[in-house]
Amino acid sequence: MKVVELLKIGTELLKVMSENDVMRDDWRFVKMYEEFQAMRTNGLKYRECVRMLAEDYGISTATVVRALRRLAGNCTSYTDRNNAVRVAA
Repeated sequence: MKVVELLKIGTELLKVMSENDVMRDDWRFVKMYEEFQAMRTNGLKYRECVRMLAEDYGISTATVVRALRRLAGNCTSYTDRNNAVRVAA
């Protein structure tokens, strides 16, 4: 498969992600974000969660904080299949 073929398959999703400033590698942090939510639900403090996740994933605490902020953000717009409608949330 060529790169252009892959881009054709995901064009609409890529457009929506771009419009909402979703970074292309953020998919790597989805599981970490879910673990963070579970930790917080269980009563752990924010800093302790960040420290534990950084250790578990072998990344810096600053990277954990940035990733959590990005993933917790709201999408500000979406595009329909015809790319004709843009609505603010």
